[in-house]
Amino acid sequence: MENLEKPENSIIESGSLIYNGNEVIESKITLIEYNKELFKEERFEKCRKFKNENTIKWIKVNGFSHIEIQEIGKCFNLHPLVLEDINTDQRPKIEEYDKYLYLVLKTFAKLDSEVIIKQISFILGKNFVISFQEEESEIFDSIKKQINIEESIIRTNNGDFLLYSLVDAIVDSYFVILEEMEDEIDSLEKELINHASKKTLNSINDLKRKIITLRKAIWPLKEMTITLKTSNFSLISDTTRLYLRDVYDHSVQVSDMLDAFRDTVSGMLDTYLSSMSNNLNEIVRVLTIISVIFVPLTFITGFFGMNFQNMITEISVPLIFSEVIVAMIIIPGIMLLYFKRKKWL
Repeated sequence: MENLEKPENSIIESGSLIYNGNEVIESKITLIEYNKELFKEERFEKCRKFKNENTIKWIKVNGFSHIEIQEIGKCFNLHPLVLEDINTDQRPKIEEYDKYLYLVLKTFAKLDSEVIIKQISFILGKNFVISFQEEESEIFDSIKKQINIEESIIRTNNGDFLLYSLVDAIVDSYFVILEEMEDEIDSLEKELINHASKKTLNSINDLKRKIITLRKAIWPLKEMTITLKTSNFSLISDTTRLYLRDVYDHSVQVSDMLDAFRDTVSGMLDTYLSSMSNNLNEIVRVLTIISVIFVPLTFITGFFGMNFQNMITEISVPLIFSEVIVAMIIIPGIMLLYFKRKKWL
């Protein structure tokens, strides 16, 4: 692995590797340093060698637009391929390097009816964790609160437990989106039963597209979490591996829920098409009954509409007219009664 020289006491300046996303986000780097007795939060301004080796460091990098990703890579001897992955869209994965682990996960946020996917990258080294986010979010607020509690479990463990806590917070946030999606599915099912329309079909297709997007982003998570809990990474302790089992269970549950949602939405599409087909059949049935009723009437009016006075002189026109009118009333009545007995009406 190619190593970059690690400068000491150098100030981060303008560099060449800038986040290439569409949004222009103000960058902010925060250092949270703690152990059993110490908690300190400050702005991370210098690339330096930490003097206190007995503390856990969490470097939060929020926003990439004006951040020296390359300089941070030099500070922590990060491989150029890692820097490139941080700067581009990646699927959830885990990679092991000489002295650190690199992880990629996805987070989700709702904007109106759309689901926005954000990438979060982690670097786990000895006694430090670096997190790279596109923008500040509330997803890790609970972790900061736990770190601030002196006797919390995070304060009494190493950096790998901090990484587990961050990953667990991300996976747990998926359930919020899934619960909202479940409510949306329930609402669409009721609408489908009561008054399905073209708008319902558009909503089902939008929901199906969101499920496919989420599934594509979450599905690799199972592979990543099972690798975390089963592989013999030197930076992951046996204690943390026990907790990672819970993350794996949650990732499986999330994947199963998405699979169930996908099947449900597919069934809703089939139900909608069947409903539209039934409605069409109902319309055709009514039109067919009307047509059948008018067939004998059309025949009668056509037959007796001919010039019988010249053809058959014995027929009394006024009498025939009265009989035809009566027949045109009785015949549809008999046909309607027959249709009702057959339960065609």
